[in-house]
Amino acid sequence: MSLLDLARRSLRGRLALSLVIGLVAVIGLGLRDGDPLGGLAPQGALAWSLAVGALVGIVSSGALWLTRHLPPLAELQRFQQRLVRGWTAVDAAAVALLSGLAEEALLRALLQPAIGLYGAALLFAVLHLVPDRRLWMWPVIALGLGIVLGLVFSRYGYPAAATAHCAINLLALMRLRRGDSMVVD
Repeated sequence: MSLLDLARRSLRGRLALSLVIGLVAVIGLGLRDGDPLGGLAPQGALAWSLAVGALVGIVSSGALWLTRHLPPLAELQRFQQRLVRGWTAVDAAAVALLSGLAEEALLRALLQPAIGLYGAALLFAVLHLVPDRRLWMWPVIALGLGIVLGLVFSRYGYPAAATAHCAINLLALMRLRRGDSMVVD
């Protein structure tokens, strides 16, 4: 089991991993642009960026929910439900928000301008690989969502992509906590 697997399996590990990802992103943005927050700005009005992100997150979550009974997704959901067993709503919200903000800062704000939309989406998928072959759908879903989030970032900026990512995570984690089926990153 890798260090990344251990971090994914515990609440504290997941939060610590997200903090490290966010710190790397902010340092990288500072080194690249001279302004660690410059790459996190919206393109256009902040309120519009947040609204678009929320809408994309809700629609994406709905699409995942509609496909929840497909056999590969059912296995993935059982795995994810085991990961969040015992989490409170506050735990789920903390992971959803921190991971969404940090991953989007790293993958979209810092890396996408350098490696492109598809490079960032592919890296997002690779970060969601797990050693269990039965869970092959997780990186496939992450690749699709990575492309969507990358397009949102390109058009509306970091706040939209981060809001969408946080919404997807939050809706999925809350559903998984209750024992309902839905995929999460």
